[in-house]
Amino acid sequence: MLQMTTSPTVVAIVVVALGCAAALEYGPDVAGQYCSTRPRGCCKGRQDDCTVPILDTLCYCDDFCNHTRSEDCCPDFWSFCKHIDVPRPAPSITKQCYANGQTYKYGETVKLNCNECRCEESNGKMQLMCSSNECLVDTYILDTLRHQAKRFGWSASNYTAFWGRRYDEGLQLRLGTLHSKRKILQMKPLKAAFQRGNLRRSYDAREVWGKYISQPIDQGWCGASWAISTVQVTTDRFGIMSKRAIGDVLSPQHLLSCNNLNQQGCQGGHLTRAWNWIRKFGLITEECYPWEGQMSTCAVPKKKKESMAQCPRRVRSYNDRTTKTRLHRVGPVYRVATEEGIMHEILTSGPVQAVMKVSRDFFMYKSGVYKCSNLASGSRTGYHSVRIVGWGEEYQSGRIVKYWIVSNSWGSWWGENGYFRILKGVDECEIEDFVIAAWADVDDFDVTGNPLGYDVFLLNGSKSNSI
Repeated sequence: MLQMTTSPTVVAIVVVALGCAAALEYGPDVAGQYCSTRPRGCCKGRQDDCTVPILDTLCYCDDFCNHTRSEDCCPDFWSFCKHIDVPRPAPSITKQCYANGQTYKYGETVKLNCNECRCEESNGKMQLMCSSNECLVDTYILDTLRHQAKRFGWSASNYTAFWGRRYDEGLQLRLGTLHSKRKILQMKPLKAAFQRGNLRRSYDAREVWGKYISQPIDQGWCGASWAISTVQVTTDRFGIMSKRAIGDVLSPQHLLSCNNLNQQGCQGGHLTRAWNWIRKFGLITEECYPWEGQMSTCAVPKKKKESMAQCPRRVRSYNDRTTKTRLHRVGPVYRVATEEGIMHEILTSGPVQAVMKVSRDFFMYKSGVYKCSNLASGSRTGYHSVRIVGWGEEYQSGRIVKYWIVSNSWGSWWGENGYFRILKGVDECEIEDFVIAAWADVDDFDVTGNPLGYDVFLLNGSKSNSI
């Protein structure tokens, strides 16, 4: 019998099964009536003709059969001739556990989702004893979301990459933003003047700027959302502010490996420190410094006044020892506040970076407009850095639902091709609390024209004369 108890935070499986296989061992003999079928019955002493056919030989019903070998006696000799009940061997016991349609032998180990289990005997019963880790994919939450997708407004999926992983692994290695609300309050938001009537009901930077908007990448099991979202916003803004003249895809690995002062690499990082580092030292391209998905030694010298840098040796050919690439820098980082302020910033300057609080159900998001289901209430949460590229609205159950369009860093296999939509204007998951960005410094590049009709400032605060 399988007994399964599930809760939003812990899945425990207790399996009780006992299999019995009765097998009476008679050697070459065959159980049945033999001596009792002889017309003369049993015989005293030794009588070699006191036999009965059995299989391809004879068995004996005389007293002497037990003096030679007991297997010479017919199977019913003791019960019929001597009126003695011979105890039969007890049925053999096969110890096994049963779970999820599978049978496991005593001592066998198996992994069920993120928990290691072992078939053991306890209090006379066979039980599949499992560890009690919180799994990243909780079957209770997943099943509830699947059956009530209309109620929640979004659908869920069981991703292979997440199945079998612990929830603490997801928080530590799939997020990666070190967040301080106290420091956020100290950073005053930028005040921008704009006409509210100029704000559209929907806008998608991907449709306007096409290939100049970065594609979502997979950070892997490295808590580097802080680096990826920062670099991708920088990449997008170089393409936009240069009026498509600069299409370089910049390197998150460069930031992850080289911005190591007071940062924790794949264990997380601070966003303001990341932006300030780019402002000082600049970024090279992804082609020059490809994503590795792990922390490694910085392979590019950090020099504040340099405008060019050599590609790391591991990506240079033997005959190309002088390969250099431009360093891409940004201006001072600034914070954007209010729903309309964020919309205006994206519309006029490009995608922005946001920090959101992540609960367990977010890992299972597949499509729709996300909002926290509260099915994982009581579980730990973590902070994650993402990139907002636009907004829109749709009808759900007869009412208008507004949403942000957001790029994640878990690969195109997750969500809506690597993106997700989340409720807009209600600070869902704190996504509107801390929104920041910086202007791309395009002065060192051969760029003419002003794509957006505003002044572009250099790192020293003066206006650029090149655009």
